[in-house]
Amino acid sequence: MTDLNAAMMAAHATSDQNALVALYTQAADQAVDLDAACFFLTHAYVFALELGHTQTEALRLRLVAEGREPA
Repeated sequence: MTDLNAAMMAAHATSDQNALVALYTQAADQAVDLDAACFFLTHAYVFALELGHTQTEALRLRLVAEGREPA
């Protein structure tokens, strides 16, 4: 996850929240366990909420499915 981590750091450095939604979602998709996936999904969801991003509801539903967000 080194390239992904570098991309996340660059997106944080430039406050590119659209990229952060995508990158944290990608990290969730690549995570090796559920807790890590939900950690990354939560970050993606928070950035999406701040932006009114089109993926906000999809991210919320993923968290709901894992019992990490109320339905």
